[in-house]
Amino acid sequence: MNISHFELLCEVARVKSFSKAAKLLHLSQPAVSSQIHSIEDYYGAKLFERSTSGVTLTPVGEIVYQYAKEILRLHEKLEKEIDDLLNTENQKLIIGASSTIGNYAIPCTIWTFKEKYPCTQIKLEVKNTETILSMLANDELDLALLEEPIPKNDGNLKKQPVLNDELLVITPPKKPWVDKTSITLEELKKAPLIIREQGSGLRYMFEKAISGLNVKLPEDFNVIAEMGSTEAIKSAVEAGLGVSICSSLAIKKEIRSGTIHPLRIENAEFQVNYLIVYKNDKQLNNAAKRFIRFLAGPGKDPFC
Repeated sequence: MNISHFELLCEVARVKSFSKAAKLLHLSQPAVSSQIHSIEDYYGAKLFERSTSGVTLTPVGEIVYQYAKEILRLHEKLEKEIDDLLNTENQKLIIGASSTIGNYAIPCTIWTFKEKYPCTQIKLEVKNTETILSMLANDELDLALLEEPIPKNDGNLKKQPVLNDELLVITPPKKPWVDKTSITLEELKKAPLIIREQGSGLRYMFEKAISGLNVKLPEDFNVIAEMGSTEAIKSAVEAGLGVSICSSLAIKKEIRSGTIHPLRIENAEFQVNYLIVYKNDKQLNNAAKRFIRFLAGPGKDPFC
C-alpha cells in the first residue's frame, strides 16, 4: 500500500464510479478496477458494492475510506513540516508554460499551490511552445505545461496528462455567425481567418487537427493576419475583423460576457490535451515533485 492507493480509493468513493474515476485520473477503467482489487486483497475484505448504476462503499469500505482520508491529511501535514526544514534550493520551482495555459489557467493554480506550500518560490515563464521546449532542453526550467501534440517527438521528455480541452472557432457575436452553433470546414476555409504565429502550440495543434481532413494551413484558408498572442487575436475577433481558432480555456470570460461567439467544426473533434512535461533524466527537486502531484493527483481540479 502507498499514498496513491489511498488517493485512488478516495476518488472512487467520491465519484461512486470506476469509469468516472478512471477518466479523472487519466487511467483506463481496467487499471482502476485492478488497483481496487489489489487494495481489497490487501485488507482481505470487499470495499465496494458493484452495480450497473455505479459503486458504493461497504461497511468495511467506509472504515477504510475514513482512515484513508485521515492518512492523506496527515501526509499533507508532514509535507508542510518538511518544507520548514528544507534548504532553499529544494523550494525553488521554475515553470514554463505555453501562452494559453500560461495566461489563462496556471496563474490561479500557482496561487492555490502557494497557499498549500507557502515556502515554495515559484517563477513562471510564459512563451510559445517552441521556446518553452528549448528552455526545457537547456535546463532553464524544472518542468513545463504544454498542449499535446508536442512538436518535437523527443524521447527524453516525460509527459503526464492533466487536463482535457477543445479547440473552437471563435467569431464576433453578429450575423452570419451568431445564430449558429457549428461551422462547416468549407465555411471556415472561406472566412477571414486570423491565426497564431509559427512556433505557437495553438497553431501546431490546429495544423495537426486538420491534417487528416486533407487541408493545409495557410494554403487552403483565407488567412488575413498572423498574431503573436491570444489576447491580440481575441481583440481582433471582438472588433469584427475576422474569425480564429482558440482553446475553450482561453475564452471562458468572453463567452460569459457575450463578446465572442464560439462554434464547433462540423464532423470534426478538435480535442486538446494539456500535459506536464519534464526531462526524463532530470532530478526533480521536492517542489517540482509536489507541484506535479498537486496538478495530476486524484481528486484534483488543477485549474481555476
